[in-house]
Amino acid sequence: MRNAYTAQLGDLNADLCDLATGAEEAMREASRALLTADLRAAEEVIARGESLAVLGAHCEDEAVKVLALQAPVAADLRRVFSAVRISSDLARMVGLSVHVAEAARRRFPDPIVPEDLTEPFEEMARLCQEMCALVVQALRSSELDDIEELDRMDDRVDELKSLVVDRVVADDATNVVNAVDVALLGRYYERYADQIVDVASRIVFFVSGRKH
Repeated sequence: MRNAYTAQLGDLNADLCDLATGAEEAMREASRALLTADLRAAEEVIARGESLAVLGAHCEDEAVKVLALQAPVAADLRRVFSAVRISSDLARMVGLSVHVAEAARRRFPDPIVPEDLTEPFEEMARLCQEMCALVVQALRSSELDDIEELDRMDDRVDELKSLVVDRVVADDATNVVNAVDVALLGRYYERYADQIVDVASRIVFFVSGRKH
């Protein structure tokens, strides 16, 4: 029985790693679609978003089954409870990536991001991908050495999002619809980074018992 229980926990963590990796890949491809007007990449992200949503729901279901059937305690209980929250956070990250891809597809073949804002969006995309990679690594290894770096990276994404909004608001030549789209895109990246920080705090909790 104990071996089966351990295997369940291992399978649940593996599924969370797959979901986190999927969220990282979704943001990478959505950003490529946005910044290079790659319609195929946008459509692939949108299509894959559905299967990742199913995986997220599966993770939550499996965590609830472990809670109901195995009655975990101590560290295992923290891990299973955290898995429910983590799967929900990761699913939101996938959803945000899909929003980016949908915006790119909606405006194809025209670009959404103005040329003078390409660099901030490229940096936001890079930071979000690097942050997600750190979370995947922490989920796989339960090592927390690099988790503290996420707060600094999240602060930088916040700064870039504010810069983007300030520029589109100040630019009288910007079409109102395009300005709204750009501001929303900045918000998607900001929320994606925020969700990563939430995931990290839950990893810290189930590994160490302390709040991040």
